[in-house]
Amino acid sequence: MTATAAAAGTRRRSARARDEFDPTPWPVALLCGAGGGACALLAFPPYDLWMLLPVAIALLGAGLLVRSLWLAALVSLLWGLALFVPLTAWASTYAGATPWIALGVFEALYIVVFGLLARTVMVRRGLCLTSAIVVSALWVALEALRSSAPWGGLPWGASAFALADSPLLHLAPWIGIAGLGFVVALLGQLLLFGALAVLGRRRRGFTGFSGVWPFAIAVAAVLATVVVPHPVNRAPVNRPTMTVAAIQGSMSAIDPVSYTMPEDVFANHLAVTRDVLERTDQNGIQLDLIVWPEDSTGWDPRQDPQLARQLTGVAAEADAPLLVGTQVRVGEEERLNQSVLLTPEHTSPYAYSKRHPVPFGEYIPMRGLFSRLSDKVDLVSLDMIPGEEVGVMDLDALGQGQDRVGILICFEIAYDSLVHDVVEGGAEVIVVQSNNALFGDSHEAIQQLAQAKVMAVMSGRSVVHISTVGHSAIYGPTGRRIDFIDHWEQGALLADVPLRTGITPAVAAGPWIAIGLSAVGAVGLLAALGGERRALARTTTRRRRRRGD
Repeated sequence: MTATAAAAGTRRRSARARDEFDPTPWPVALLCGAGGGACALLAFPPYDLWMLLPVAIALLGAGLLVRSLWLAALVSLLWGLALFVPLTAWASTYAGATPWIALGVFEALYIVVFGLLARTVMVRRGLCLTSAIVVSALWVALEALRSSAPWGGLPWGASAFALADSPLLHLAPWIGIAGLGFVVALLGQLLLFGALAVLGRRRRGFTGFSGVWPFAIAVAAVLATVVVPHPVNRAPVNRPTMTVAAIQGSMSAIDPVSYTMPEDVFANHLAVTRDVLERTDQNGIQLDLIVWPEDSTGWDPRQDPQLARQLTGVAAEADAPLLVGTQVRVGEEERLNQSVLLTPEHTSPYAYSKRHPVPFGEYIPMRGLFSRLSDKVDLVSLDMIPGEEVGVMDLDALGQGQDRVGILICFEIAYDSLVHDVVEGGAEVIVVQSNNALFGDSHEAIQQLAQAKVMAVMSGRSVVHISTVGHSAIYGPTGRRIDFIDHWEQGALLADVPLRTGITPAVAAGPWIAIGLSAVGAVGLLAALGGERRALARTTTRRRRRRGD
């Protein structure tokens, strides 16, 4: 053997000694990407196989352990497309296929960014506890970014919303939405470490059958959350509940061509309300609040005396205020999405304007540009402008009771910052008014209801989620379902809803949980970039062959 060959062999052995795991073959990596995204989809409603979400993240991690950066990006893209395209299929109901696919692709790009950053950490730091923490923190950072940018972001598909039926939800009031995302990603990293060891693809740390330990730790961690207590959450003195009737009148299907509300929506809700009043009168039940969903009255009833008389007449008959959802014109080109309170005294002392309109659904950003790309933007003829005030309705100050009611409209329930605002503003219960008829028979309604349950537990507040066509439900502060109406049914949620005044640790921390975890991810990434590449050998087989190996 020549000296050159011996030196080359020494270099090869040294490189292999530095290898911590064998790279994933490219066909397997692509399958991990597509299969992992499919597992993530099955974790969300209506499938509710939440335990597949850590598996999905583990498969993404396995697919990233390849030598090619471009292949890692493709794996990440496949994962994102397999999740977000079917998860957001509801967008095609009124927008059509092209905007829906564009939304799915755009959301998938966030997974590509995460994948490239996570691969950098795993390749440079190796598969160890610190790299698992950094990768999980990066997952939180990308979910936080996706939920806030651009145009306010879209948190649909955030990890926490797959956990509505998981014991991990017990952690929500302690660590918030961002903390749940971190826990899920960390479980995924543990599963990845264990799988690589058991399959014989890891060379250091846990190897062989010792790889069952990461599996055992992951399972034990999930089981331990079953006994996590809910934070102490006080009920108001002498009035622990309020009696609420939330009306789901249902309606005919919305025409996806004209995008207009059916004419029967008001009449249906009025008829169901009168049925509820007969029932409460017969049973001696005194209502504290009646709630109609978003868009249940069409345009502003305060501008229509006949409509207003019917609504305040119902409030007078019930001797309880009525909260309705309506649209309010602002000039010739804009509108507000409002919740308006109507009283038995024939007044309307309070209105909340939606603070987070949905881009492309309720307003068109850069309308001039996007109108050249699709004529579907013309379906949104009036751009919705955001309100400025937090939706906390003090019925005591309004002379309509003693309760403080937080108000959110439709997609706002998906934004934890808006939930924090109403709780910190003094809300003892949260009302969510929605119009899921816009999305037909898609899974949007049941996905949104899962968000309501997660936010109820996180905030320590009961959530009354009422839709024009369902799904509608009332959840208690610990996530217990109190009442429910299925999709496309007429009916009412009628219950004594628990009130609470305490602040959970998650709400008290506000955005700092997400900020802190994101900072951990950023610092860990920078440290990895400044260190030596450890996990994979630096040279490819082709380059070694050129050097005579």
